[in-house]
Amino acid sequence: MTKRVLMFPGQGSQKLGMAGDLKESVTALTKQLDFDIVDIMAHDEAKLSLTEYTQPAIVSHSAALIERFKGDFDYTIGHSLGEYAALVASGVIRAEDAVQIVAKRGQLMATAFPKGGGSMAAVLGLDIKEVEALCQEISTEDAVIEPANINCPGQIVVSGHQSKIDELVKNGKSLGAKRVLPLNVSGPFHSSMMKVIETEFSEFLDGFEFKDAKVAVVQNVSVAPETDAATIKRQLIEQLYSPVRFEQSVQHLIDAGVTEFVEIGPGKVLGGLVKKISRDVTITSIETIEDLEGWNH
Repeated sequence: MTKRVLMFPGQGSQKLGMAGDLKESVTALTKQLDFDIVDIMAHDEAKLSLTEYTQPAIVSHSAALIERFKGDFDYTIGHSLGEYAALVASGVIRAEDAVQIVAKRGQLMATAFPKGGGSMAAVLGLDIKEVEALCQEISTEDAVIEPANINCPGQIVVSGHQSKIDELVKNGKSLGAKRVLPLNVSGPFHSSMMKVIETEFSEFLDGFEFKDAKVAVVQNVSVAPETDAATIKRQLIEQLYSPVRFEQSVQHLIDAGVTEFVEIGPGKVLGGLVKKISRDVTITSIETIEDLEGWNH
C-alpha cells in the first residue's frame, strides 16, 4: 500500500507573484497581521525577502492550499519554517494561528542580531561528519560555527558568527569543500546563538492552543513521527537553535515505507532535495489551485 507524506517548504522558496490565485484565502488567513502580506507578495520583492515578511508569506501560501487539499496522507514534514504548515495539515494548530506565530518568529529572528553579527553559508561536497569536524576546528570560545541544515548528500548549511562564516567562505576549498557559498540571510539561524530569543518566543507560543496531531508530523529536531501536543510545541522552540535534519527525516520516512512525497507551497526546493536523497520515490509539487485540481482528480 502506498504511503504518502505532505511536505512544506521553508525560507528561500518565496518569489514575487506567489499565491496569486489564492489571494482571497491568504487575505482571510492573514487578517490579524498589521501589514498587507498579499500586497507584498504581489508587488514588493525587497520586502518579501525580509525574514519577518517571508515567513508569514510562505506559511499562508501553503495553508491556503491545505484548505483545498483532498486526499489521505500518512505523515507531514516541513523544512524549518515549513513545519508550521505541516502542523496545520496535521490538525495541531489553526492556520490563522500558524500565520501569527511565524510572523512573530520572523520578527524575533530578524532582530536577534545586529547586521553583520551572524550569518549562514552552504557547504558543498562534504558529509555531516566532515562538516561537524570542520566547525569544531574553526570555532573558538567566543565565536562559533555549527551545522544548521542537513539538506541532502553533499549539501549542508552552517550557521554562526559572521567572522567564522567569512573565514569558512574564504578558506572552504583548502579545507576540503567543493564550494562554500554565503547565504543572503539576516542572522545565524538554527545555531546556538538563537537561544537569545527562546524565552520570548516560548511565552508567545503559550497564547495559542496546540492539539495532539491527527496525522504524525516528522519534526526537524527529533527526526521522529510526533503526535503529542506538548512534545511538538517544545520542539518548535528547540528548532530555533537546533539543526534542521531534513535528509535524516526523509530517510526515516522512506525506511517507514513512504513512496510518495507531495510538496505543498511555493517552489520545488524540497522535491529537488528528496530526489538527491532517493531516486525510488514519487515526487509531486502543488503550488497553485490548478496543480491541486489536477492532483485531486
